[in-house]
Amino acid sequence: MDHGRLYEKRERLHRLLSGIPGDVLDKFDRAFEIEYTHNSTAIEGNTLTLIQTKAILEDGLSIGGKTLREIYEVTNHARAFSYIKECVAAGKPLDESIMKEIHARLMENIQVGGVYRNLEVRISGASHKPPLPSEIYWQVKEFFAALPEKAELDSIESAAWAHAEFVRIHPFSDGNVTQRHSQEAA
Repeated sequence: MDHGRLYEKRERLHRLLSGIPGDVLDKFDRAFEIEYTHNSTAIEGNTLTLIQTKAILEDGLSIGGKTLREIYEVTNHARAFSYIKECVAAGKPLDESIMKEIHARLMENIQVGGVYRNLEVRISGASHKPPLPSEIYWQVKEFFAALPEKAELDSIESAAWAHAEFVRIHPFSDGNVTQRHSQEAA
C-alpha cells in the first residue's frame, strides 16, 4: 500500500509546526486533547458535549444532569491519554502491563480495570463473537508476541492491525473501544 501522500503531508505539517511558537503549540495540543477525549467518549455513547468536556477538563467543573460515569469517562480518558504520551516519550514499547495500566486508568471509579473479563460478551450489531474468557490470556500473549513483527510493517498498517486484533480479542468486559453501549453480556 502506498502512503506516500500521507507521509508528504506529515512532513509538510512538521515543517509548518517548526515555525510556530511553543506556547501556541501547547494551546493546540490542549485543544486537540479535549476534542480527542470528547470524540473518543462520544463514540462510545457519552452524551457530554464538547463544551462540557472542556469545562470538566480545563475548569474542573461538574455538569448537572450528567451521570458520574460520563464525567469519569472523560477525566479517565484524558488521564489515560496522558499516560500513553508519557510512555511514548520514554520510548516504552507497548506491552501487557502498559495495556493493563491504560485500561485501569480508563476504568477508575467506574469498575476494576486492568483485569481480563471472566464472562462472555457479544458486540451488538457485529457478527464477530469475541473469544471465550478461557482463551483471552493466550490470545493476548499471542498479540504481544506478534507486535514486533507487525511493527516492521508500514506504521499505518501496523496500527490498523493492532487496533483490529485488540478489538477482536476484546480482553476486558468494558473499555475495549467498543464500550458499554455496544456490548451485552451473553
